[in-house]
Amino acid sequence: MRKMLHVLVAVCLLITAPLAPARAELTLPPDVMHHATVGINGVYSLDFDTAQEHIAWVFEHYPDHPFAHFGNAMIAWSRYEYEFETSDDAQRKVFEKILDDSISGIKRWIKKNPQDSNAYMGIGALYGLRALFNMRNRNWITSYFAGRKAINNLEKSLKLDPTYYDAYFGLGIYQYYAGTLPSVIKVLAKIVAIKGNPQEGVQFLNLAREKAHFTSDSAKLILIEVQNTRNSPFYAPEKSLEFIRQLRAKFPNNPLMHYVEIICLYETGHLDDVTAQANQFLKRIGTDKFYKDIYIPRAYTALGTAQMAQGNFETARQLFEEGQEKIKNQEPSRWGVWNALRLGQVYDVLGQRTQAQAQYKYVLSFKDKWGFDDLAKSYLKKPYVVPADGVGPLPPL
Repeated sequence: MRKMLHVLVAVCLLITAPLAPARAELTLPPDVMHHATVGINGVYSLDFDTAQEHIAWVFEHYPDHPFAHFGNAMIAWSRYEYEFETSDDAQRKVFEKILDDSISGIKRWIKKNPQDSNAYMGIGALYGLRALFNMRNRNWITSYFAGRKAINNLEKSLKLDPTYYDAYFGLGIYQYYAGTLPSVIKVLAKIVAIKGNPQEGVQFLNLAREKAHFTSDSAKLILIEVQNTRNSPFYAPEKSLEFIRQLRAKFPNNPLMHYVEIICLYETGHLDDVTAQANQFLKRIGTDKFYKDIYIPRAYTALGTAQMAQGNFETARQLFEEGQEKIKNQEPSRWGVWNALRLGQVYDVLGQRTQAQAQYKYVLSFKDKWGFDDLAKSYLKKPYVVPADGVGPLPPL
């Protein structure tokens, strides 16, 4: 569950539910499907210019079409989440405005096309995105009500067309995560009657993976995270590795697919492969247009954590220090601050307590956008010691 937000971010990047073929009384020409599909695939590939160009075409020829509104919101979210690593407040405001406008636009479409199952899928997905955004900002109540709107619209989409398997993707997410809420918000969950069924959620996700038109790949991404969750009855990292290799073959230019494979290699214990792939990832930064400088901390996270997992803390220290030096002129990002915390852990293991404390204070010098403050404060009080079960997962907690 501690990976919940990280998981759902991947969903928001790759969800493509509204692109299912039009149903009921609404028939759309092939050119709409073509431009919408190319646009959303541009989001898959992080090619935002191509994505925006094709979504703009749909807007021009079919104002308020749910495909266009959904695609526009996905581009804004993906840029905020991945191009800016959720670290740019200006881009955040852009995303919030586009999300609100997109929901309003699909509502207008539904008034004219009340039997369009795609529209209910689209607005359901966008309410889910709003729920995620509110959750990330610890606005639990507003997140819950946005989530309920998401589920209600997805269920309406299925009522209009019971064979619309893409709807099971969103329903599966809800059932799984609502059923695995962290203890810190279980009291809140009882107040607002949040219930879920993790087993049913996984079944729904697998149904989407096998039968959905356009959310099959997204379901694989969610299942990868579910299957990488330690101490879970669904833990199956080798299956996650299989899924991500399928996705990388389909979207070879997406650096985040590449990085998810690195995470899966780490989780399956292939640490030499982690190092090899992380070095390859690092080399592509600056030479491949999709591998941006902001991803440098990700590469060093993988390199340093792999060394920590093997007990090579001196090598890990060198790597984390090198990574911190490489990004000293960047605005702090989630992964950059995570690297700083990891370096503090390594200093503690090496007995360099003064340096470790300086790292934890450095982490605390930033606004707690990513939830690291409690961890840093605990290490300031008591030095980090490697737990009996190892240094833990590779991504930020």
